[in-house]
Amino acid sequence: MKSLPRKARAGIIAKADELEECDDPRKAYKPLKGPLRGYYRLTYGRYRAIYTVEEETLASEDVLVRVLVRFVAVGIRKERDKKDVYRVAKKLVDLGLLNIPDDDLGETEQE
Repeated sequence: MKSLPRKARAGIIAKADELEECDDPRKAYKPLKGPLRGYYRLTYGRYRAIYTVEEETLASEDVLVRVLVRFVAVGIRKERDKKDVYRVAKKLVDLGLLNIPDDDLGETEQE
């Protein structure tokens, strides 16, 4: 995130902080599909942050959704550019550097 403009970085961090206040962080921002299924995105202008949400089942069978935002890619949305944030994230998945999280919400969408 260091390479982002200061204003974009602050905006993304502020939106990530909002996830702590919502009931279900999986529904707060747009889920992705295709090779990035199981990840979510938040936006600030043309900048995107791709993140995961961790879920834990307690011994009582209750589900605890921890708001642990793990940014896996942050950058500008610029279609057909090799530095496009979605292209970078897909490459990380293809290289096996990112695990696809379990997706309990069914088919998801990408921009």
